[in-house]
Amino acid sequence: MKTYTIIDFETTGLDYEKDQVIEIAAVKIDENFKEIGRFHTMVRLNEGNELPEFIKELTGIKEDDLIAGMDEQQALSTLSMFIDDSTIIAQNAPFDLSFMSRSNLPESSSFICTRALTKLVEPNENPSLKPTCERHGIKLEGHHRGMNDVLATIEVFKLMKNKADELGIEY
Repeated sequence: MKTYTIIDFETTGLDYEKDQVIEIAAVKIDENFKEIGRFHTMVRLNEGNELPEFIKELTGIKEDDLIAGMDEQQALSTLSMFIDDSTIIAQNAPFDLSFMSRSNLPESSSFICTRALTKLVEPNENPSLKPTCERHGIKLEGHHRGMNDVLATIEVFKLMKNKADELGIEY
């Protein structure tokens, strides 16, 4: 049975070489889009790191939310075990996978970027998560929080996969 793991990271910034993960959310589904399991954790800041004001405003995450979180390496390792041999789905896969590269992903891991898939299916539309959800009536409350974005991404994936399959678009 084919499985997919939809992931989303919230981070202290956009640079995977200097910024760090602060929240990880993931939901594993089967090929019929039925949920199999969930993984969610906050990630405590590495010593010397601070949470930028912009990120606090964007996500609503505060330093206090991270104190009891997992260590980043432990969180990434646990996520890798949760993903196992499923296909990884992410709204902006290059971003999430760049942070994921700090962990040991199986070499056979495959992924689908729903942003790229949306661009293939709807080439003249904005492929970002919020506008795509708005266009298609997909619920997205609390954008830029891990699990909220994952649940919306599942719906986008379901919609775009079905459209791509109908149109014969390979992805």
